[in-house]
Amino acid sequence: MLIRFLLLFSFTLLLPASIAGTEDQMELHLVLAFDVSASVNDAEFDLQRTGTAEALRDSSVVAAIEQAPGGVAIAIVQWSSITQQAVGLDWVHLSDADGVANYADVVHVMPRRLPGGGTMIHAGLDFAASMFETAPGTARRRVIDLAANGQTDDTDKLRESRNRLLRDGVVINGLAIEEDDRGLTSYFYAKIIGGAGAFAVTADDFPVFAQAMKIKLHREIAGSTLSNAPDRTRSAAQASMPPSLSSPASSIRRSKSGTVTWRLPSRCITPSFLSAEI
Repeated sequence: MLIRFLLLFSFTLLLPASIAGTEDQMELHLVLAFDVSASVNDAEFDLQRTGTAEALRDSSVVAAIEQAPGGVAIAIVQWSSITQQAVGLDWVHLSDADGVANYADVVHVMPRRLPGGGTMIHAGLDFAASMFETAPGTARRRVIDLAANGQTDDTDKLRESRNRLLRDGVVINGLAIEEDDRGLTSYFYAKIIGGAGAFAVTADDFPVFAQAMKIKLHREIAGSTLSNAPDRTRSAAQASMPPSLSSPASSIRRSKSGTVTWRLPSRCITPSFLSAEI
């Protein structure tokens, strides 16, 4: 166990050096924003980090990273109150299976940096966006992936931050953890997510976080690639899903508004575009 910890610690120390020479344009700069507010206990935080590690190890996510032009860069932040934001793990550039596997091991043991606090989603978004200033190289897309199990404590500030980021070309996606609020996904659509191709995934509770994150990471990394795939037998909705979700056995429903919903046990709803102003 000690040897494993030392190896992971050494890998973490080497992350800045490993990305310092990354100058070519890559597919994606992705910031994962973890909810560490007071409503998230240590066991639930553990499900966020281990679930993310599990999602990164999934073969479909690894394949998406390997197929992404120039690879992807990922950073993790932890957020709660206005003055309580922290870098969970700094930027790392990923382009092959070995790198992804090593990074998943680091994410698996990432410590909780903050003890708790309020649910100031706008502060989490602003802090996540500030990470792009130190991102390695350049990327075709910039995405913030925000996870939360509740609504913001300041709606006006959230609206201001969201609109500012969308005007700057940042896409905001969401992972709604509906352990206590079954209307949280609708709230994400109305108040949080936005930008070209923005979407939200719903985890019914923390225990299914890994499955929701797997769906989400695959969609964020491979979504644009899948949309250009030559397979013309699949619908546009199916083309945005991992293969396991586009099979006839998956439950897929389309509402009158064109919104696509499917369950695995989590559900993912994907609009083609959400306005930059609300």
